[in-house]
This record gives sequence, C-alpha cells and structure tokens, in this order.
Amino acid sequence: MRKFLILLIASLFQAGMASAQQKYIAKNAYISFYSKTPMEDILGESNEAVTFLDSGNGEIVFAVLINTFHFKRALMEEHFNENYMESAKFPKAKFKGTIVDFKPDQLKSPTSGVRISGVLNIHGKDKTIDVPAKIGLENGKVTATSTFKVTPEDFGIEIPNLVRDKIAKELDITVKTVYEPYNP
Repeated sequence: MRKFLILLIASLFQAGMASAQQKYIAKNAYISFYSKTPMEDILGESNEAVTFLDSGNGEIVFAVLINTFHFKRALMEEHFNENYMESAKFPKAKFKGTIVDFKPDQLKSPTSGVRISGVLNIHGKDKTIDVPAKIGLENGKVTATSTFKVTPEDFGIEIPNLVRDKIAKELDITVKTVYEPYNP
C-alpha cells in the first residue's frame, strides 16, 4: 500500500508539472497532530508521509496513510482509526498546494518564512488552507516545516459528546521534512 501511495503521488506530481526544474521527494516526512485539554493530551505521530516539491514553480504535494499515525496508548490508536478517522473508508490524507510568491532561489538559501496555500483533504473532505511555513537549505538539504491548526468538524469528523472535553476543538498540526532530489 505504501509503494502504491508513493507511485500515485509521483504520477499526480509529474502529471501536473511541466517544468524541467529539479524535483524533490521525501518518503519519511513527519506529521503530527496534538490535542491539549485540561482532561487529556493526545499526540499522534507519523514518520511515513510522502511529499514532493517542484523547484520550478513551488508546487508541493503531501500524502499520508491514516493508519501510520501512532499514539502512546494502543486504545487511542484504535479509536482514532475506527471511530474518528474511519481509516478503512478514508485511508489517506493529502495536501496539494504551492508556496505563495515562490522564487526558485528560496530553495538555495537558508530556511526562511513563507506561506503555503492549497487544498487539504482529510476524511474525504476538502478545505482550502493558507499556512505559515519555513523552507530552504539546512545542513545542505532542502527542508520544510510548518505548524498550523485544523478543526475536526471542518472535515466531517464527529466527536461524541461523551469525549468532547478530552479532545481540543482545534488540533495543532506539525509537519517536518527533509527532501532528497527526485530521480524517477
């Protein structure tokens, strides 16, 4: 399934990109979400997101299989996959967007602040987002990081009243990736 996801994202990426510029890939990008409430803190993490970046036009694509998120307790993971994210029905989350006002030299300079705008798809629902990020060279490699908030209700994720106080109304999403040159 993971190889299929990589091939699918690669084909979408290549189909939408006519530029002859360098393309970058990361097959182990980090994505987490964090919910903090007085009742309980919840952290789900995945190091298995796949992302592509086109250095010609600043287009960026991310995908992650929902069942790759892990928690400190197995029961949290089970509830996340079965009750909230319905990962059998909605197996992946994806994002496709661009770096706003992108200039190719940004990827050859030290990391700096940018805005990334595009469509985030979670739980089968699309939402246009515009988020802050940092992108550029770090230790000789193209890196990108972002932290932003999402609301489960925006994606049709229902939180039962019984546990409503244990899950924050807004979740903090963190993305970190180190890209490698992509050679199909």
